[in-house]
Amino acid sequence: MGYFQELVSSSIIALREVFEASILVSIVTATLRRLGKSNLLRYVYLSVVLSVIVGLLAGGLLWTIYGYFPSKELVEAVFAIVAAILITTVIYWMARVGPTIAQHVEERVAIISSAKGVMYFTLIIVSREVIETILLSAPFLVRNPLLSATGIVLGAVIAVLIAYTFYIASTRISLRRFFLYTSIVLVLIASGLVGYGVHELLEWVSEERNYSGLLVVQVYNLDLPRSHPLADNGWAGSLLSVLLGYSDEMKLGRVATQFPYLVASLVLVLRAYRRK
Repeated sequence: MGYFQELVSSSIIALREVFEASILVSIVTATLRRLGKSNLLRYVYLSVVLSVIVGLLAGGLLWTIYGYFPSKELVEAVFAIVAAILITTVIYWMARVGPTIAQHVEERVAIISSAKGVMYFTLIIVSREVIETILLSAPFLVRNPLLSATGIVLGAVIAVLIAYTFYIASTRISLRRFFLYTSIVLVLIASGLVGYGVHELLEWVSEERNYSGLLVVQVYNLDLPRSHPLADNGWAGSLLSVLLGYSDEMKLGRVATQFPYLVASLVLVLRAYRRK
């Protein structure tokens, strides 16, 4: 997994999740203003700050847990596969409930009358997005915390700027189209994570369990020098890895899982959006 991939992938994940959180916060604030409860807005902003702190604590906990395991290869494989499943689950859930989520949030805010209630409700919906960002970025965070954290901050800043620009300009954005396109990109990232996770698992069973069966048969190997742009750690190889799940070498076990996962996930998500 190349450094460029870690930066881009974590940025895209944060862009999607933070933009979703920004939309939810804007719905809460707009509803409070419409109901004449502008005095409660400061509790919304306080909840956003607390949610960021929750995210930092979650990231620290994740790194601590990772440090306890002696076999880093195996842990990274598990993190990658779990994150891929979570990504697919989250985007499929959003495709199904997205059209009604604004109405749901408005109805909940309308019946909340206390400052504490507003704060707790906002804390829950924003913290969920923040924790999702940490969990989905876990495979990148454990490998390169500084670069992945930079990607998360970059994606978050871009998401907030986009949301704020549309809010100020009173421009209507097709949320369905935004979430559809970002869902497709996230599915590609998820399939790459599945491939990476399986690759690490195969490396682990080969080294630790002396496995040499069919799953570790090499399908292809471009045998590129590490300095080549198309190598896994090169800028072009990393970008293709993010967008297409590319790798400069693949074993049969990876091919047999990564690409069926990609096709099945794309079909699932596209079908969910087509129903709307």
